[in-house]
Amino acid sequence: MMQRARRRLTAPGMWHGLALMTAVIFAYGLDYLFNLVSGRLLDPAQFGILVALAGVGQVLVVASRVIQTVVTRFIARFQAQPDAESRIASFFRAMFRSAWVWGAAATVVMLLFSFPLASFLQIEDVKVVLALSATTLLMVVRPVVGGTLQGRQQFAALGLVQVVQASARLALGAALIMAGLGAFGAMVSLPLASLAALAFGLFALDKIVWRPAAAHHGVTIPDMFRYSAYTAVGLIGFALLINMDAILAKRFFSPVDAGNYSAAVTLGKIIQFLPVAVIMILFPKAAQRQASRRDPSGVLVPAMLVVTGLSGGLALLYAFFADWIVRVTVGAAYQVDGLLLGLVGLAMLLLSLVNVWLNYFLSTDRTGYVYLIGIGIVAQVMMMGLFHDQLWQLPAIMSANGFWLTLAGGVIFYRSRMQAAD
Repeated sequence: MMQRARRRLTAPGMWHGLALMTAVIFAYGLDYLFNLVSGRLLDPAQFGILVALAGVGQVLVVASRVIQTVVTRFIARFQAQPDAESRIASFFRAMFRSAWVWGAAATVVMLLFSFPLASFLQIEDVKVVLALSATTLLMVVRPVVGGTLQGRQQFAALGLVQVVQASARLALGAALIMAGLGAFGAMVSLPLASLAALAFGLFALDKIVWRPAAAHHGVTIPDMFRYSAYTAVGLIGFALLINMDAILAKRFFSPVDAGNYSAAVTLGKIIQFLPVAVIMILFPKAAQRQASRRDPSGVLVPAMLVVTGLSGGLALLYAFFADWIVRVTVGAAYQVDGLLLGLVGLAMLLLSLVNVWLNYFLSTDRTGYVYLIGIGIVAQVMMMGLFHDQLWQLPAIMSANGFWLTLAGGVIFYRSRMQAAD
């Protein structure tokens, strides 16, 4: 047993995973610091513009994740085939070319919507919205590079891409704001940082993607569309599950109570961010094993254990040391007790496990779990609409929803194992 543990600790995959996890946590920390610095340097009106546009930008972020997930899946499956290098090169170049075309088209659409969006958000300086629109092209192109790195399991390089973007955004954003450009400078830093991350990602890519391809990738448009549709529904659905409570809290409660709940949600998101690196490693490894007819569950169990340990440990700290954590992080002005923060932590833990199941099933082509995500969204909306007398009820409903979705994932996994054994 000691030898097995020693082999696991010294395996390259373990160190690559730690490198990716460290990079992801560091990148998220830099993003959080960007928000703090922007809040300090901008006046409230300008900071309000930045926060509002950041919410709009989340739509682009989810779309970017869908693209990266789809690319990762196909690249990882190619790795299990004998002519892997040619297929990967062919697929990458086809997707890279298409991304520039579709990204340009999406950018034009965003530019056209910039003026009505500025009017809707009551933003007088439309060029701030135009700066967000300029990010659209890179949010379509960069995931192709990121998905290729992830599918090729170049995890250290993938983590550094995120660090480069977060670092560039923080440095450029602070510099442009201090130069007197205000919210426009903060928004311009995003496309500039994305461009820097894209350049680094292209540099980090394995050179095989640029070699002449002897074989075509063989991916058909219907196959690409089918998988992309399931992935989009699943990832967008999950984004709704974890963000719905903050939106409805603003609707159902007073501004003070909604502000207190926002503080709890901000801390809760840390629990949800921790497993991101684990999931980024799980997805290509499971997809590659599935394609090579090996048992993909070998990477699932360690991922579940790590996510449960990381997220569960932090959730327990939230429940028992809520007052101290709130006072140190967001400040004593927020009233968040142990019950509320503990339930938020539990909800994020269970939904993190749901995220593991979702990515595992998407990587192994068991897309039926996406339908359960849809049922979970409907159930969560209905329950929150009926029960919202007190703040703690919202995370309690999310916890119950996460619990049955986690159990459902286990049932689907167990049944698939039994069918494979037969």
